[in-house]
Amino acid sequence: MPDGIGQTAAQLCDSAPAQIDVPRRRRLSTVVPVLVGMLGVLAAVAVPLAPVVTQQVTVTWPKAGELPEGTLAFVVPYEPPEVHVRVPCAVVRAGQQRGVPTTLVASRLPGQPTEGFAVTTARDHVIALVAGREALRAPIGPGCDVAIDADSAGSRASIGAQVAELPGARVRDIVAFTTDLTPQQAAGLHVRVTTATWFANSPTATKQALIAAQLLLVAVAFALLLARDRGRHAARSPRRPGMRHLVDAGVVVVLGGWWVLGPTTADDSFAAMTIRNALDTGDVGNYYRWENASEAPFALAQQLLEPVAALSTTPLVMRIPSVVAAVLTWLVLSRGILGPVLPEHGRRSAVRLLAAVSFLAWWLPFGLGVRPEPFAALGLAAVLACVLQAVRTERVTWLGLAALAAGLSVAVTPMGIAALAPFAVLAPRIRHLLSTPVVALLAGIAATGIVAMFADQSLFGARRATALHTLYGPDVPWFQEILRYQYLLGFDLQGDLARRAPVLLTFVVAVHTGLLLLRGAGRLPGLRWAHVPPLCLAVSVALMTLTPSKWTHYFGALTGVGAATVTAGVVLITATARQVSRDRVVVLAGLLGTAMAAVAAALVFAGKNNWFLHSQYGVPWGEQPLRPLNSPLPWLLVAVVLLLVPGRSRQMLVRMPAVIGAGAMGVTVAVVLSSFVVAPVRQAGGYSIGGQNLTAGCGIADHVVVTPDVPGGALTSHDDAHAAGFAAGRGHAPGFDPPPGIREFWGSLDGGQISTGTLTTGWYALPALRPDQELAVAVAGRSGDGNRVVLEFASPTGTVGERVLDDTWLDTDERPAYPSDHVVQDRPQDHPAWRDLHVPARDVPSGADRVRIRAVDATTDAAGWVAVAGPRVRDVIPLARYLRGRAPILVDWSMTWNAPCLREMPRVAHGLAEPPAYLLNPPAALGFGGTAAYERGIGGTFAGVAEVGTQEEVPTWLVGAERTPDYAEWGHLIAVRYPLPGNRFDVRSVSVPRWGWRGE
Repeated sequence: MPDGIGQTAAQLCDSAPAQIDVPRRRRLSTVVPVLVGMLGVLAAVAVPLAPVVTQQVTVTWPKAGELPEGTLAFVVPYEPPEVHVRVPCAVVRAGQQRGVPTTLVASRLPGQPTEGFAVTTARDHVIALVAGREALRAPIGPGCDVAIDADSAGSRASIGAQVAELPGARVRDIVAFTTDLTPQQAAGLHVRVTTATWFANSPTATKQALIAAQLLLVAVAFALLLARDRGRHAARSPRRPGMRHLVDAGVVVVLGGWWVLGPTTADDSFAAMTIRNALDTGDVGNYYRWENASEAPFALAQQLLEPVAALSTTPLVMRIPSVVAAVLTWLVLSRGILGPVLPEHGRRSAVRLLAAVSFLAWWLPFGLGVRPEPFAALGLAAVLACVLQAVRTERVTWLGLAALAAGLSVAVTPMGIAALAPFAVLAPRIRHLLSTPVVALLAGIAATGIVAMFADQSLFGARRATALHTLYGPDVPWFQEILRYQYLLGFDLQGDLARRAPVLLTFVVAVHTGLLLLRGAGRLPGLRWAHVPPLCLAVSVALMTLTPSKWTHYFGALTGVGAATVTAGVVLITATARQVSRDRVVVLAGLLGTAMAAVAAALVFAGKNNWFLHSQYGVPWGEQPLRPLNSPLPWLLVAVVLLLVPGRSRQMLVRMPAVIGAGAMGVTVAVVLSSFVVAPVRQAGGYSIGGQNLTAGCGIADHVVVTPDVPGGALTSHDDAHAAGFAAGRGHAPGFDPPPGIREFWGSLDGGQISTGTLTTGWYALPALRPDQELAVAVAGRSGDGNRVVLEFASPTGTVGERVLDDTWLDTDERPAYPSDHVVQDRPQDHPAWRDLHVPARDVPSGADRVRIRAVDATTDAAGWVAVAGPRVRDVIPLARYLRGRAPILVDWSMTWNAPCLREMPRVAHGLAEPPAYLLNPPAALGFGGTAAYERGIGGTFAGVAEVGTQEEVPTWLVGAERTPDYAEWGHLIAVRYPLPGNRFDVRSVSVPRWGWRGE
């Protein structure tokens, strides 16, 4: 705060000019702060109500001056504010003349059910359908013009003079404008749709003035608080030599290494893509899901990241804010929290080292990336530090800073509500500071959070965003908070060992600390504030129940408070052991705490060292627990050994929960850090997340090749096949036809599932393969596990070698030991679907000019059949090069950070989504990850892809996967074919001012 403002405020409140008597001065010192605070609150509350400039976007089909031809139109959100359809009688009669049921116009492909609109003819009747039901049916007579009008109140359909009202029936499905008629027959058709642009708006001058006024009032409020604090000077704590700066440097080095080598989280790609699209469109929606709804009112983190994304959207750049937040959180923890909480211990080297390990244990699994938790963690730590300083110094300015940090924290994420915890815990200590003027000023300052929430959003937009998030979920009630801990103790990404460690071990230390505090440990010298961090943690965890989703990444918001709890708890436990270790209750608490700590540590290492998607590549212990630490016995054995120290068994028993808790945290940090240091080394020549960042390439796209068939690449044989038990052109599973382009194939299923047989095809002429080509054979059924498919090569001098084809890639004896720590599950070789097995050009024997297939069906169980097709030549093209010029490419929400060079994504703007030509999907193991964007049931923005497009997988494989078969399924490249062209309609956008509470 500038000195001039503070001095002016001080003069206003505290000076005593001759013409102002003392009572009047006192009234002014009360009235002015209350007025400033109230005005600050009112200005903030008015911001979401203030007028904004929105874009009214109108889509009209057909394009001006053109005849109606079918086109894709992915309207999102699904429910447009207005739809108007006009079908003239001449078009109705043209449909009648066809003599068959005809779709005159529809919002989907003809014949598909829809919750949108359609007008059809059937015999001598014309039918209007709205919102999935028949609205009106009438004979085709002289007056047969059809009109459909839908808005927020409902729909209205008319055929000639007949009218049907449908209150509440809204159009919720437009993915195309289609007709069965020729363009000439459909002349006169007209559709006009006003799309929903609820979240794309900009502040008016009025709103900007309100924002400026509120910020000015906040500045005045701080000046008044400074004036009240005038003359109060806090004593500085003496500095002590130690490892302070060395520990700081170590933390910064680790954070810097993690910035480069650390994993991506499940939402990094998702959140980054929302910001990327916003840079192009000005609308920060969810892009992939929730019908592209905004994150309002919790969008402050996205707004902070927009300037960063404008510089670069590469992972290393986008991670910078979270790393900066981590450094600031560490500084707040080490300077602003540990000092007041542990005034006689906080500067000790061992205590700072403990705080650093605890901080890293919390931050490494939760804090890197673009999720909002790092900023919420900084906010919560800042609030706690400021309130502690207010208590220590009796300066209300610190409470003002705490109120500001709390308000901004709530604007970042629902978990920001935890920033209220320090106020609740320290309320008895700050109550005497909270006079009416101070409370008013603090309220005005905290209201800045409302401004941050609605500076770029309206109240209506926030309400619609909340409604869509609630509709599609997750929206889990508070009493199901147990789900979060079920996820934590599960074996997927929500419950890996790195996430379990800080939560479980901190809880153990906090519980043991609480038991000791109940026995009076807080009265020991220098520990009277040691209860504050664990109580803040407890209140924060309780407030966490109010968040609508129960994912474990919300624990990341507790990083600063969690680390402070561990540090203060360990110090208190150690001091208690020295002072009151003869107290039987304390000893009993130590025994109970030791058992809890051993179980918690075992639960931690019973989890897998599992990380999201491709970040797992090269990471050890990814598919199994960390043995033998996954059992309580090793931890109890350590406890027994330490308890055998002569003369200190009671002290050690009291300390043991802290020893095990802090020790297990240290082991976790070491395991996690070493895992990502060795991952690029173990993946030398292959993909790793650290390798991607170190080389600044195109990520996993640099390691994936596309293998399309060479035109005319199917090999030709002039010899007959010799088959026993195999039938030509059949013998495969019903419903699984061979891929297009397959000219000949044989299968052993024709004789029944338990039949056996052998097949030797004729010799195929084999052309010389270039290094960037390969030989592929389509196979269905069981290619291994008792059956056998072999390519046999020959030259003019005779047979020159063979290659066994099955889905295990290599024989067990030939497979390298790496990765020995991964459980490579047996892949069943009895898939009924056709798949391609390939032989790279380098593996074709030198001089070979012919090739034939030998197949053996030697198994008699129900799935023991095999089918093979003739060999084909395929090109091998790097993925990034193959996709060049094939935009738009929809990279799945889980993968945009893993392929940063694929930037030509479909545009989502003006209530419309551009149909993608290709999809880049993750492995099937990710579940709905590969389909979330086009699943209508969860609000997928590109729902039309699955509803009107045909998907065909383009064959790919991961280079080096033959050495690491557990990473073979890197993902999938899907080509989408549509029966109609896209976006052949007119779009008109007009700026319209609206009050903040109004939308449609």
